[in-house]
Parts: sequence; C-alpha cells; structure tokens
Amino acid sequence: TGEGVHRDRELRVEPVLWGFPAPDYVFLLSKFLAVLLLSLTLIALVGLCAVALQIIKGHGPLELRPYLLTYSVILLPTAAFMVAAAIALNVLLRDKYVAYAAGLGTGGGLFYLYGQGYKHWLYNPALYELWTYRDLSTAGGTQTRILTHRLYCLALTALLLSLAHLFFARESTRGLRANGRPTGKAWAALLALASAALALVTGSLINV
Repeated sequence: TGEGVHRDRELRVEPVLWGFPAPDYVFLLSKFLAVLLLSLTLIALVGLCAVALQIIKGHGPLELRPYLLTYSVILLPTAAFMVAAAIALNVLLRDKYVAYAAGLGTGGGLFYLYGQGYKHWLYNPALYELWTYRDLSTAGGTQTRILTHRLYCLALTALLLSLAHLFFARESTRGLRANGRPTGKAWAALLALASAALALVTGSLINV
C-alpha cells in the first residue's frame, strides 16, 4: 500500500496527475481498490490451495459454504480495514518510511498484546482467536456479535478513508466549498462524522 501511495511521487509524475481536474477520491480510491484486489487475489489463492489439499488428502466431502462464509464475513472486511489503515497512515504521515515504521510498530504491538491475552473486540479488527466456525454459522448471540463487529470494522474503514481524503496533500482542493457548493472535502467530512458515529454505536453494542 505504501509503495502504491508514493509511487506517483517517486516516478515524478505526481504534479502531472494532480493537475488533472479529478476529485481527490479518484486518486485515493483507485489505490485502495487496486491494493484490496491484490490482497483478495492472494487470499483467494490460499483458499484454492486449501481446497486442493483437502481433495488430495481425501478429506471429504468438500463443502464450499465454510470457505465462502469465512471469506465474506471475516477476511474481506479485515482486508478492507488493513488497506484503509495503511492508506490513512501514508497520507497523514506523508513519508513512506515513517508510515512503514508506524504500521509495523502498531501491528507488532497488537500481536504482542494478543499474545499476552489482550484480545478485546474493539482493538482486534481481524477477530484474532475470538471466533470459531461454529460461532459464525450458528444463529445466536455470538454470531450477532461477530456481524456487529464486522459492521464496526467497515465503519472504521470508511472513517479512515474519509480522513485520508480530508488530509490529502493536494493543495488545490483543500477548501470545503466551491462556488457556494460543498466540495469533495465537505462530503468526506460528513462521511467521517457518520462513520465515526456508526463505529461508536456498533462498538458500544459489542462492548455490552
């Protein structure tokens, strides 16, 4: 993600691209979707390898529902959150290597906390060791909590992308109003407020 965000600057084509009359979200969402698609492709390859190994070892019958359910509910929101967090870090910190250090430090710190038994839902976007397939596939309180957490995770994803849009360093589009009408920055601010409110509501539901 960091390489994708800073590639335009390193190739010295950033002024040319920023000179086009395109809104900021075009530059950000294109990178977000590209990295997310790459992540999902790698995840899908792992799933295909797992299916192939299951067939080769004769561990049948082969059921695709567990794979699809796990991918759609657990892995897709987690990948979206990770990519959005990386984009926000790179936009807010400006420097690629500082963003690398902050990202690796945050990830290492979280894994250390998880290893020490601190695996609370609110700071565990991947739901590390907090769910089983039975929890995911069986209707009940745990399934509801998992689905609420995934909504919480997607709300944080929208919040991070909105913040990246608000603090994007393209000087010509910093204002919130143009010709008396709200600009993309204003809509990003509204989305940030709405997604923050949704994250607070879903987070409070998880924490009950």
